Amino acid sequence: MSAPDRYETEQGGAVTPFRRRKDADQTRHDILLAAGHRFARAGYAAVRLKDIADDVGVTAPLIVRYFGSKESLFREVATDEGGPTIDKADLDGPLDSLGIRLAAMLVPYWLDRTFHFPAIALVRSLDFEEAKVLFAAEFTRRLLEPLAQVLPGPDAQLRAKLIAAQVMGVGLFGLGVLIEPDVAPPSADELDRLIALFGSALQASISG
Repeated sequence: MSAPDRYETEQGGAVTPFRRRKDADQTRHDILLAAGHRFARAGYAAVRLKDIADDVGVTAPLIVRYFGSKESLFREVATDEGGPTIDKADLDGPLDSLGIRLAAMLVPYWLDRTFHFPAIALVRSLDFEEAKVLFAAEFTRRLLEPLAQVLPGPDAQLRAKLIAAQVMGVGLFGLGVLIEPDVAPPSADELDRLIALFGSALQASISG
C-alpha cells in the first residue's frame, strides 16, 4: 500500500485525510480503513459518518450508499480479515515451537497500525450491543477454535482460552495499543526480547 493510501496521524492526533479516488473499489477500501481507525480511537458511539467522510474526502450519503448504515459499516470493520486470525498455516509445524511462532506473528500484528484496528474498534465499542456479539464471535472464530483444534489433551479448550486471552492482553495492554492505537514500536532489540518472552509464556499453555 503506497503512502497516500494510508490513514496517517500527525503529531497531536490530527488526521491527514485520504486522497479521493474515482475507482469505486478503492473508495470503498478507503472508507473502511478510515472508519476502522475512527472506531479504534473513539468507539462506535462517538464516531459520526461525517467524520469518516471528511477523512476520506467523500460525503456521508456516499458512505450510506456503499455500506447501508453506520452499523453495517462497523460490522464490516469488525469482521475485516486484517484482524488477528490464526489459521492452519500458522499452526503447521511442531507443537514445541508453536509459542514462539505465534508470538513472532502476533506481536508485529499489534504494532502495525494498518491492521490492528478491527480488534481495537471492537474492544473500544463494547458499550454498543452488537459489538459485544461481534467480539464474542470473532474471538471464537479467529483465535479459540483454531487453537483448540490443534492442542493436545482433554483441556485443550481451556488452554486455547488462556492463549487467546494472552494474545489480546499483550496487544491491548502490554503493548498499549488500546490506550494509544498509534503507539510507537519498540526498538529491534526490544522487539526480539518481547517476542521471546511472549513465546515462552504461550508455550507454557500450549505444552500444558
